[in-house]
Amino acid sequence: MAKRNIKVEDLRAFKFVSDPQISPDGSRIAFVYSEIDHEEDKYLRHIWFAETSTGKLTQFTYGPGADTYPRWSPDGKKLLFLSNGRQPDKKTQLYVINIGGGEAQLIADTENGVSSPAWSPDGKSLLFTSKVWTEEKPESDVKRITRIRYKFNNVGFFEGRRTHLFTVKPGGKPKQLTKGEYDVNNPKWSQDGKSITFITNMEPDQDTSKVNDIYRIPAKGGNPEKITDSKYNMSNHSHSPDGEYIAYVGTDRPEELAVDLDLYKMKNGGKPKCLTDGFNRSLGMGMGGDLRVASPDDGPVWSGDGKYIYFSTSDTPYCNLYRINTSNKKLETLVTDKSVDGVSVSNNGLIAYNAMTALEPCELYLYDGAEKKLSSFNKKLLDKLTLSAPEHFTFQNRQGRTVDGWIMKPTGWKKDQKYPCVLEMHGGPRGIYGEGIFQEFQLLAAEGWAVIYTNPRGSAGYEEEYTQGVMRHYGEVDYDDFMDFTDEAIKRYPWIDEQRLGLTGGSYGGYTTNWIIGHTDRFKAAVTCRSIANWLSKFGVSDIGFMQPESISGAKTYWGDDLLEQMKHSPIYYVDKVKTPCLLIHSEQDYRCPMAEGEQWFTALKLNNVPTELIRFPDENHELSRSGKPKHREERFQHILRWFREYL
Repeated sequence: MAKRNIKVEDLRAFKFVSDPQISPDGSRIAFVYSEIDHEEDKYLRHIWFAETSTGKLTQFTYGPGADTYPRWSPDGKKLLFLSNGRQPDKKTQLYVINIGGGEAQLIADTENGVSSPAWSPDGKSLLFTSKVWTEEKPESDVKRITRIRYKFNNVGFFEGRRTHLFTVKPGGKPKQLTKGEYDVNNPKWSQDGKSITFITNMEPDQDTSKVNDIYRIPAKGGNPEKITDSKYNMSNHSHSPDGEYIAYVGTDRPEELAVDLDLYKMKNGGKPKCLTDGFNRSLGMGMGGDLRVASPDDGPVWSGDGKYIYFSTSDTPYCNLYRINTSNKKLETLVTDKSVDGVSVSNNGLIAYNAMTALEPCELYLYDGAEKKLSSFNKKLLDKLTLSAPEHFTFQNRQGRTVDGWIMKPTGWKKDQKYPCVLEMHGGPRGIYGEGIFQEFQLLAAEGWAVIYTNPRGSAGYEEEYTQGVMRHYGEVDYDDFMDFTDEAIKRYPWIDEQRLGLTGGSYGGYTTNWIIGHTDRFKAAVTCRSIANWLSKFGVSDIGFMQPESISGAKTYWGDDLLEQMKHSPIYYVDKVKTPCLLIHSEQDYRCPMAEGEQWFTALKLNNVPTELIRFPDENHELSRSGKPKHREERFQHILRWFREYL
């Protein structure tokens, strides 16, 4: 059968594998299988099994709910999972089901939904977190705001509520273990089941501090005890199999900008020891892609004998799977040449993971000393499509540093023709381009345009100095890198028509889109998505804006003498210089880069007579391009293609 170019509508046919969880004995892998129901405009998510000995794949859960977060009981006979939609008008609920089948048992149903569930070591109890009202729930729909943190993208408003810890026995009533003005994050059972540890900050400055601590609380309830010394920022932790040690991902320089996250190991209540001080890459950095359902991060994964810890993180161009010896710090790369997402390890050392490439969404894999691919859900579709394979090349930036870049040729490329070219820019700025698949890029190539992309200073997946390179210099060194990269691509690939250049990006990539067209008119068309126009307006309305001031320009506030410095790093300061036709795509429920950023950029462009349109997506947030409603994702693609067709 002759192959064809990819189409917008092909989004409906892609399948997504995430959150692989191998059973304690290594015989099965539970994972989440997601697909799109175009008619209902939603995602269907169910739990599937893979037999590790045969590779046989079977669907395990059914029904109308979105079933996610499968976790094995210690004896491997039961599975807990979260489900949304099994019961109408309910938030996410916690269920347990026997592996032999039968009806799932509802374990916990809370007003604000359940998250982060885990089995106790004896399999008799479960923990979970849920948001609760710290005072009596108001009868009015008027919001009373007292904290600077009261909303979050893809979560919404949570004024008056805190995330607290619960335990429950199947068939019993949940018991709230923590209370007060703090949030419980990343709860983990101790290996003897007598206590639970979690990460939080209980201090008055918790909303603006970057410091947090590990606390321990008796599993039967009581007062939390702080077991770290308030010198670290931590994102995740786990207990060694013998219960003697805690491993966590974090940094001992919490107030510095864009520092690497390392792996630490400490005796319960002892002094932490850094295991990855010789690694020179930050942990916790995943690879970008728009055909991916992200797996939850379970933190450091111990081997059954406690000798090793497994983790995945990016070393451009891949997101590799690593194993480190907890005694001598010897680091091994187990899986490379692709981008690993979720990882779990059985008691006997079998490793389940999902991974993608630049030409294939995540599929399921097993590592038992060698890599085995267990699923090929997207093969039938991919076999029909002509995709453009990215070609890697490098260039020297102005510091003499070798920088990665990629070009995707237009499908049907011929060497004696000239082609338009679109520069794609990632978000972050600590985003990463590499071995990840983007339908957006493939659609541009299918239209007959080249696509180029790079990792400018500020990107993750490199040494800390490179990632910190953009800090306090937004719009400066990144602009230089993008311009030098574009020059190099045109020089290296003379078939690029430099009179027909376009550019686009989202989030921080939307900021750089706006910034670039205010400083050069070499690009003939721009599409700016979920962008930033004005750092001064963003700081007080974004869910994280108040945490950002110094990273932008070096100024530490947004007022007084600092105000002008921050404004000079804002695209709107230079909007009178813009000539490039610019399409704006923004989500109305985006709390990261709020709608006002798109509105004022659009208004300023209109007042300066720049060809522009504003496309507003209702009921969408900052994640539109990755997990928005399927029909909206398709419509977003259509607008991008329409704009570039008109102006390129």
